[in-house]
Amino acid sequence: MSRIWKTLLVSLLVSLLIHLLLLGLLPRITWPDFGKSSIALETRLVSPKKPIRFKPITPPRPKIRKSASSAAKSASASSLQPGSPPTPGSAPQPASMPMPESTPQAASAPQPEQEAGVPNHAVLTFNVFRGNVPVGVAVHTWDIMGDGRYAITNRVEATGIFALFVKGAMTQTSEGQVTEKGLQPERYTITRGGAQNRQEAHFDWKAMKLELVADGASREAKLEPMTQDQLSFLYQFAYTPPKGGIFSFHSTDGRKIDVYDYQIIGEETVLAGTKEIRTLHLKKLHDTGVEGTEIWLDEDHYYWPVEVLMTDRHGDTMRQLISKIEEKR
Repeated sequence: MSRIWKTLLVSLLVSLLIHLLLLGLLPRITWPDFGKSSIALETRLVSPKKPIRFKPITPPRPKIRKSASSAAKSASASSLQPGSPPTPGSAPQPASMPMPESTPQAASAPQPEQEAGVPNHAVLTFNVFRGNVPVGVAVHTWDIMGDGRYAITNRVEATGIFALFVKGAMTQTSEGQVTEKGLQPERYTITRGGAQNRQEAHFDWKAMKLELVADGASREAKLEPMTQDQLSFLYQFAYTPPKGGIFSFHSTDGRKIDVYDYQIIGEETVLAGTKEIRTLHLKKLHDTGVEGTEIWLDEDHYYWPVEVLMTDRHGDTMRQLISKIEEKR
């Protein structure tokens, strides 16, 4: 095929895609606007009298080396245990409630140990889907500095043909201190497409005040203890794993501060490429017609998010699924 024919063919394909987009036959791509959701109109299924505060995670016990003979016995014994992890797409299993310490525990197969010590630096890369169509990439960058401060960034960009129709990226940042109770944010920002569409939240923990900056105006709100932002709460679970059927916490998106109620659906297996990940499935409680969020946390790896599903008020979904994790201590 001559160069002229190749050029004409490429021009024809591009023209066809543009006409399909204008006719509404291609999926519309917009980054989710958390700040404009009608959270205040939510009807909560369960409303605790007081938010359940996060509790510090108990440091894991050190791993005990096993001899070759004992390891072989353990492998043989575990292979005889009934049951297997749920397959992708299977119904979620209900979260089991912890038994009282005084009640004797029945013998069971050994559970995987949580890894000790969250790494100082990590990059989590996610594939982004609009419905079932891949539309972009999200990169979460996690850093803990030597002075005990943390910084988290989430940058979402369109890829492929969709990069022609979506201008700019959506970027979230969260900065603050790592305390004995986990993350204590001091500044949160979210920008969509450019500085003209930016929201900020400034945390004054001494005065217990929260300054919200959006649409060229600022206002103050009361800062509740253990308040998180829309990005830090995803990584707070590394320090305080969720417990119980339903839990609540305060969070801000730069426009307002509100109470969010989440329900633990149960353990599920997430298939990321060819890798199966044992996760804990969480779902935000919300009314019909209000934006929803579901999160799958890696139970064997710091409870970091490996899948996030967001549903807008029209029922359209935006999903982030982990593809790669790079760590450095």
